[in-house]
Amino acid sequence: MLLRRKSIFLTLWLSYILILLIPVTVTFVLYINMEKTMVDNANRSNLAMLEQARQIVDTNLQEMEQLGVQIATQPKLQTLWTMKGSDKSIQYEETIRALRNIRNGSRFIDQFYIYLRDDDTVISSTLKTDAATFFTELYPLPGRSLDQVRSEILSGYHYLDYFSAPQGNQDHTANVIASAFTLPLGEGSNGKGTLIMLINEQQIFDLIKQIQWVNSGTMLILDSKGQVMVSTTGRNELPAGLLAEISDSNGYKTYSTEGQDQMLSYTTGQSGWKYISLVPKHVVLERVNEIKFWALILLAFVIAAGSAAAYWMAYRSYSPIRDLVYTISKSKSVQRSGSANEYEFIRTSIAESLAEGKELKTKLAGHLPVVRAHFLNRLLKGQVDQAELIPDSLAFMGVQFPHSHVGVVLIEVDESNEFRIEESERDYALVRFIMFNLSSELLGDDGYATETDSNRLALVLNAPDSSEQTLHNRDRLIAELKGIIEERFRMKITVATSSIHHGLTEASRCYNEALNALDYRIIHGISSIIHYDQIREMARTDYYYPTEVEAQFMNVLKSGELDAAERILGDLYERNIGSRDATPELGKLLFLNILGTLLKVTDALKIDDKMSSGTGSDPVKLILNSTSADDMLKKVRELIVFICNSVREARSEQHERWHERMKQYIDHHYEDHSLSLTSIADHFGMTPQYMSGLFKKQYGMNLTDYMIEVRISEAKRLLADPGLTILQVAQRVGYTTDIGFIRVFKKIEGITPGKYREMLQLSDNRKDS
Repeated sequence: MLLRRKSIFLTLWLSYILILLIPVTVTFVLYINMEKTMVDNANRSNLAMLEQARQIVDTNLQEMEQLGVQIATQPKLQTLWTMKGSDKSIQYEETIRALRNIRNGSRFIDQFYIYLRDDDTVISSTLKTDAATFFTELYPLPGRSLDQVRSEILSGYHYLDYFSAPQGNQDHTANVIASAFTLPLGEGSNGKGTLIMLINEQQIFDLIKQIQWVNSGTMLILDSKGQVMVSTTGRNELPAGLLAEISDSNGYKTYSTEGQDQMLSYTTGQSGWKYISLVPKHVVLERVNEIKFWALILLAFVIAAGSAAAYWMAYRSYSPIRDLVYTISKSKSVQRSGSANEYEFIRTSIAESLAEGKELKTKLAGHLPVVRAHFLNRLLKGQVDQAELIPDSLAFMGVQFPHSHVGVVLIEVDESNEFRIEESERDYALVRFIMFNLSSELLGDDGYATETDSNRLALVLNAPDSSEQTLHNRDRLIAELKGIIEERFRMKITVATSSIHHGLTEASRCYNEALNALDYRIIHGISSIIHYDQIREMARTDYYYPTEVEAQFMNVLKSGELDAAERILGDLYERNIGSRDATPELGKLLFLNILGTLLKVTDALKIDDKMSSGTGSDPVKLILNSTSADDMLKKVRELIVFICNSVREARSEQHERWHERMKQYIDHHYEDHSLSLTSIADHFGMTPQYMSGLFKKQYGMNLTDYMIEVRISEAKRLLADPGLTILQVAQRVGYTTDIGFIRVFKKIEGITPGKYREMLQLSDNRKDS
């Protein structure tokens, strides 16, 4: 049972876990792609910085080219190629002065000088000397001897060719890059001299310091021939295979060297120089790895917290289902099947309840006309409690009164001989059927029709007000109904109407008014229409106390219904004393008549002697000696209270005797196969419903349950006798077959009679041992 109860709980929990896994999965995918994204961002950022450095260096290289062209085309310098001998000394000084002016125009070039091949002389912006002195003592090129300088730089043809001069360490303060131009321009290898411009590496390093991770990686700059011009490591050698990786003009990728992954970024300038950045991957991913570590911790926390939250939410969602299943199981006294979960159990229970409700509704629909007629009759006779007039109770009986005013129309069938074939109950029933259906059809939603006597029909009208229009509609309805009945069915009817009053509780008053109007049929004749509003203005010398009210009064007194009796008494007092002036004699006569009714009741109930002793004097004298109508009303009320209390006391004593007799009768006749609720009710002269309710009110259980209890108790005693079969035991306790006996016994005791006998024998054997 526990596993079945938790089936829905597990489903809910797994559903919440599945919902939780959706954002977790998305987060995990994002987490997987985070490293690649951050690496790409770092590469793009590094490449952008390289591009910025490239643009600056390219700009300066273009300035160098422009400077070289400017020096090559300097008129003072060009005369040196043609002059001979001692005339050159003056020209040397003018050339040096011109070079000094040009030197001040560029910050990127650290120094430049011109080598004259024919004279083996070097001139700069500050001096003139021979090549040997210049390249060995004054401005030696780092890493190159004089012969190397002569063969590589000073000879041959050059146009913006570059030569690095590293120191062999990472101190870039003395490292230079040499650029050579053959002069004059356009002479090819027959040039007269060479222009050498020196670039200080430190200026380039100042540019690449802005690049991120430059201190943790390697920066390389190659010229168009693939020579290493600048290296942050101080070595002019490329790592193995790097040149093949940077064959494209620009890009970034992962490059492995010496067993370590490097992040490679490179770009190519307009001059053909390549700018390369190599950064160890772990340096770039250091922050990424830290974020990944905390992301994993956060993911683990989210999964744990989400699972706990999913468990709590599933338990919270499952609690109402569990309570609902428990309530249904408890109310219906059924057990869940092993294969059904809670939803299936609830669905099945609801389907069964709906089927039962539909069946009950079908049965109720068959009895609805009878229930409605019974209610309307009690309403007209003033026997309906206020609680029955609420909308829900009225809707249950198929009755609704949407308007606030009511009125009553009584239809008395005076003659129906021309319609009826013979004097039979069948023909009278046909007359009532026609009257009822015709009246109901004409009324529509404005009221209800009900039979009050064998030849009398009452119409309960429901109207929005008591205006002239309402009275006109009522009279039009009566005229149409009367015309159809008399013309089509050849019957004569008398119609009596009441006034229109406010409130559904005034229906009994309207009914009495209509009855009062109907009494005037003797004066007006048959087949007439009599309105209470017309006759109540007539001068009268009598008081209102019709036989129907007296009969109703006697019935409620005999039933001990104090509230109903006081209501009738109050209505009589209001109609006769409170609604019009009355003489003392007429008032005393009314109360004496009421007292006569009370004496009839006490005589019928055999409590007249008790009433005289209880009140202390003669009731007639109490009325006659009263000084006012209020005093008489008070004393009559005291008598009514006395009668109702006496009836209740007598009924209580009688009920106790009846209860004891019922139990004794069952105790002595439980063996009878025909013993049932109906047979017991017939024996005591009661209806089965009334007797069962009476018994249950006293003992808290149904009479049939008590009968089963007595039979099962006796059966348990007989089962101790092994000589009796189950069938014999069943027949001795009032069952014709053992099938019904076994079913009832198992329902009460939880086990079959055979199993009960085995338990008795086992118990006896244990006692003997």
